[in-house]
Amino acid sequence: MQVCYDVKTEPSLKREKTAFVCVDIQEKIFEVMQEKERLLKNANRLLKVSEILGFKTLVLEQYPKGLGKSIVQCSIEPLEKLSFSAFGEKKFCHSLQEEQIQTLVIFGIESHVCVRESAFDAKQRGFETYVIEDSCSSRDLLHHHLAMQELRNGGVRIISSETLLFTSLLHCKEEHFKAISALVKD
Repeated sequence: MQVCYDVKTEPSLKREKTAFVCVDIQEKIFEVMQEKERLLKNANRLLKVSEILGFKTLVLEQYPKGLGKSIVQCSIEPLEKLSFSAFGEKKFCHSLQEEQIQTLVIFGIESHVCVRESAFDAKQRGFETYVIEDSCSSRDLLHHHLAMQELRNGGVRIISSETLLFTSLLHCKEEHFKAISALVKD
């Protein structure tokens, strides 16, 4: 890699090429998740950042007839899915292609099933892939931790929700900095 001395002029996450993907945070399965309050708080924080900064957002629901409706605070109509990976659904793939998305920010449940499958499929398809560790969970924390370790070892970027908030901005003089930093204090 060649050294570059140019001044940074864009945030690390390019808004027009990035999508936030909220995976299966639904009524019935949520109740049995570990650290569920943290998961929901951070997921809602990410969805608010997405709204404020104008990132494309996709909310997924795994078989809502059985697992219930999405419980996140978001006005976006959820995409129903039956496959464990988001990439098993045509509407999801078409939505990414339509806007030429190149980076995915993935969070939700369960870490070791749908989040894992979606993240590995994204990475395999050439997307820059982030999984937000503190916005994911499983019924068993061991499964969650093993999934995060496996994803990290597989080249997926594992970061925290707060890291993502500031990765979405270039500097503290940006128009939305105060709104984003207020979410951290919340």
